[in-house]
Amino acid sequence: MHQRKIDTSLNDRRGILRQLERVKEENISLDELEEIGGFLKKNGKSALRPLVRNLWLERRGDLISRYTYLLDFFEDEVWIDQLIQIALKRRDLDHDAKAAILAALEGYGVDVSHPPFSYLFAGIANSASISVPEVLDRGEEGLISFMEEFLLYPQEIRLMVIGRLPEVGNPKVVDLLQILLRLDDGGVTPATLAALGRIREKASAELLRKYLSQAAEPLAGIAARNLRRLSFLGVDAGNLSEQDTSLPFHICCAGPPDGDGYRTLFFSRTSGGDTFAILCLQIHELIGIVGARGSASVAGSELEEELTELHGEEEVVPVEADYALCLMQDALYRNRETGTELPAEFYVRSGMFSRGQLVPTIYEPPLQPTKAKVRLTNDCLDEIADDDFFSCWFMTDSSVYGYAAEWRDLQLRCSGRELTRGLELILARFCQELFPHLVERIHRRLLLVADLMRRVGRDPRLAEKTAALAGNVAEFKLPYHFHPFLRRLALESMDMAREALEEGFDTRRYEPESGEEWDD
Repeated sequence: MHQRKIDTSLNDRRGILRQLERVKEENISLDELEEIGGFLKKNGKSALRPLVRNLWLERRGDLISRYTYLLDFFEDEVWIDQLIQIALKRRDLDHDAKAAILAALEGYGVDVSHPPFSYLFAGIANSASISVPEVLDRGEEGLISFMEEFLLYPQEIRLMVIGRLPEVGNPKVVDLLQILLRLDDGGVTPATLAALGRIREKASAELLRKYLSQAAEPLAGIAARNLRRLSFLGVDAGNLSEQDTSLPFHICCAGPPDGDGYRTLFFSRTSGGDTFAILCLQIHELIGIVGARGSASVAGSELEEELTELHGEEEVVPVEADYALCLMQDALYRNRETGTELPAEFYVRSGMFSRGQLVPTIYEPPLQPTKAKVRLTNDCLDEIADDDFFSCWFMTDSSVYGYAAEWRDLQLRCSGRELTRGLELILARFCQELFPHLVERIHRRLLLVADLMRRVGRDPRLAEKTAALAGNVAEFKLPYHFHPFLRRLALESMDMAREALEEGFDTRRYEPESGEEWDD
């Protein structure tokens, strides 16, 4: 008898649509987009068609950027013509949305500086320059909004926008150009220096002179040329005014890395009188700086409230300014190496640092695994894992939620020895899947925690034991679920995920299981 093949196309289609709906979630992460892209790629053209259809219908620039990111999971010859048609035919897109499409085309090798795309450039640049006076009136908030938009633009649009800034006619535009000088971009920096040379303001000349005192060729020559131009026009920089960066740091803090490799840095600097400039950074061990927020002026009471909250939520502790700067410079190095754009607010706030403090430099914790006789007993490992610096050592990868769901279901079905054996099998698979590619990172995280312990005056023996544990994890030869520390990390990660599942939170967005119905 001929066996009838079961038609799963409806479930497949619903799964694809469900994945595409996830793209619209407000705080979706890059890892989640990667997961969605992998899912769509497995489904081939049946997933590409609704993805392109969503692009044709979407008007928001941020969502268009996400959809074009997902296109990269497919061969570009299949969809590149569609993206070109969207760029040329859509008349309902604002400049944010157009910029997102043009950025994608440029990234895939399309020369968007020539007609017909150059006409779209002009419209975007004009629109952006018209909004600058409003941006300047909104103070810091406006500057951050401008930078968030500016960083989305392809290079040609960035240069056009900078070229129009001197036409704004507001002296405050120098503040905006000062922020643009911090981008350290080979195309943007010369254009910014040239724009400063067209603004007949003392502040513009001061900024050029300050930049010239620290720059190397060929940028120093460009700065000098534009400074001479202003001098010829009767603008004198005079004596350079005192900069906030000459004032001392007030309090700097650092938190330990968590179970996903994130940690918090905090800087505060006296800004005169009883007020402080503050900057809080979230950094990731591989990517670098991924988040920034702060203020140019807060009162002492607000600063204390901020520090109390950070200590309670992120375990940040006061550290020496030089150490905090080393961690920030390491993060900047990783941003540069991975090509990850710095947050817009970081550019706005980084004026609180000197140029030398912003040099990307890799940091290696000086406290390395010791060969001394440090016996890592179970009590010793519990002492390390129970320390406050390990309070956020659990993993939130979506795979963890799958194992947590298995554990929860196992507890509902089994008890006694059967439950123990079942949990052991889950742990073995968990550790086998997740830890091999993470051990090197866990090794470094442990060294960074040991380094932080040493710097803030914790028990030197505890710091030494933590460094010894780093070496022990890296050299462990048995299956990882036999390592007491890694075993505890796996259990606590599953336990946190299980609690989240019980509260209705689930980072998994897998395709439906056989027989499961999706809502359209």
